[in-house]
Order: sequence, then structure tokens, then C-alpha cells
Amino acid sequence: MNTVLVRTVASVIRRPVVTADSHSASVKLWLAAGAAITVLALSPLQMRAQTGLGIGGSVTPYAGYLITGQWYDGPVGTSLSTANTPMIGAQLSIPLAAGLSLTGNVGYASGDVRVGLPIIGGVNVGSNRMWVYDAGLELGGLARGGQGIAPFVQGGIGGMTNNIQNRLLNIQSTNLMYSAGVGVDVGVSRNIALRIQAKDYIGRFDSQEAVGVTSRGNLSHNWALSAGVKLAF
Repeated sequence: MNTVLVRTVASVIRRPVVTADSHSASVKLWLAAGAAITVLALSPLQMRAQTGLGIGGSVTPYAGYLITGQWYDGPVGTSLSTANTPMIGAQLSIPLAAGLSLTGNVGYASGDVRVGLPIIGGVNVGSNRMWVYDAGLELGGLARGGQGIAPFVQGGIGGMTNNIQNRLLNIQSTNLMYSAGVGVDVGVSRNIALRIQAKDYIGRFDSQEAVGVTSRGNLSHNWALSAGVKLAF
């Protein structure tokens, strides 16, 4: 397939166009670019067909626990963070090549906003409804129809949206997050596997969007420990 398209590009470049020289060059350039884009777009599909990947993927609904990092460290041992909390979500995976997949993930958690204090431990000052979402690449894991046990690693980029409320305020902040995860797939049947995963969401709380004041906080690590059912389609 690619050979035919490459020859098409070459023939477009060589073919004369009955217009002014400048217009002719421009037309040939655009036609060649269009053909080249077609080659790039169809190459992954051809690779998938040659490797027998088909057009399917998998979806993994999961549940787990989010261990949050501290947004800010204050004087005398004080801090500001969201309390650790249960989490639910789902992940979509589309294979690109053997052992390599494109992934997309969204998760939701709701917990207390907590001011850490020395001796007494801390005080809850509100609630936070959090959405985390990212897209990236996964290396390893069970392919569709695979059996046995297969580890995997993930890396990606996304965001975390915090919706913070109490009796006095209602604010929202969305910050950039990088993600890195490891886990293992355990095959149950041809199209079903148990997926166990630990994933770290790394970023800083965006105080500028939340309260209009820039304050550089901690680069916090937020660990999502989860288990889910991987369903191939």
C-alpha cells in the first residue's frame, strides 16, 4: 500500500501543470503534501493488519484508593492537602503495534481539604471533588486474546481539576499533571483480564486560577492504587 502511495507522490511532483511557474510549484507542493499525509495516516493501519492486531482495543473500569500529596508546606509543620480518598475511573487502550498501546484515562475522587497541624494532626476546612485525566503510551500488558500474566508500564500527560467548596467559598483549579504507572494484567479468559495498577500523578496546585494569587507550591505526587477488569473488544 505504502509503495503505491509513494509512487503517487513522485508522479504528482513530476507531472507538469499548465499554469504560471510559481502557481505550478505551489500546486505540486500541496498535492505532494496531501499524498504524504495519506501515507502517514494509513501506515499504522497497515502495520496493525500485518501484525494481526485488528481494529479492537480494551476498556478497563476500575476502583481503588488515591493517596494525595501535600499542596503546600507552611511554617511550624503546617500543610495544605486533600485527604486520601477512594477513587473510581476507566481506561481505554488502543493497540498501535505489538506490545505498544495508546491509552486514555479518566478518574474521579472526592475527599476533604485538610490543613495539617502539629500535635493535633489537622483540621478539615472543606471538600474537594477531583477529576484526573491523561493520555499516553503503554508498553507491555496482555494483548487482545492473550493469556497468562503480563506486566506493563505507562507514561503520559494530562490534568487534575479540583472543585473546592465550604460554607464561604466555591473555587476551581485545573493544573497540568504528568503521569507514570506500573502494573500487571492477569488473564481470566480470552477477552477478560484482571488489571492491577499503581499510577502516580505529578503536578502543582494552580493557586492563580483558584484564588487569583500565584504561590508556588509543592510538586506533589498523587498515587492511585487500583484494580479493575480489562475487557477486550
